Amino acid sequence: MKILLINNNTVHLKALSSALSGHEVEIQRYQPGLDFHHRGKDMVILSGGGGEGHEIDDQHKEGKPWYKDEMSFVRSCRTPLLGICMGFEVMARAHGQKVPKMTKMAYDFQPLVTTEKGWELFSKLQLKQSEAHHWHVPEAPKGFNVLAQSENGVEIIYHEGLRQLGTQFHPEDGGTLSVHQLINSLMAA
Repeated sequence: MKILLINNNTVHLKALSSALSGHEVEIQRYQPGLDFHHRGKDMVILSGGGGEGHEIDDQHKEGKPWYKDEMSFVRSCRTPLLGICMGFEVMARAHGQKVPKMTKMAYDFQPLVTTEKGWELFSKLQLKQSEAHHWHVPEAPKGFNVLAQSENGVEIIYHEGLRQLGTQFHPEDGGTLSVHQLINSLMAA
């Protein structure tokens, strides 16, 4: 499978690259003005952040959001898309959802509960995934189904028509659902 990985300066790049072994992966590091090389790709993945990168509310020149171009890309993308942590937050914000900062960082492996739609896609009721984020999505954007939740908010969203799947957690860092399983679920749906 040909995959475009948009690197939002993730601290998990090595683990994510390892999880994608066996696929033809092109990595582009996000910056405003990026020309997304998604044509001819079977899937696009938006990575998490946490490195020397920017947070969801950071600004670029003239007060424009740092992730404005990535949000525009998400809205127009018709290639199956998987958003992880920061990528999930960008996806949610692109589709009009608020992404507020949490009072306390979510960190470590957290229990998640799937919804009925999540059960249909993953055949698992309880999940345990690796969390590492300061921001959260309190509810799914319009048109998206919530597939799993935790005490921190929405953890997995899916839009069937757009074929966009987002996870607040880091599947590349271990847990019940792997990157491979999420790719397979998205491509089979």
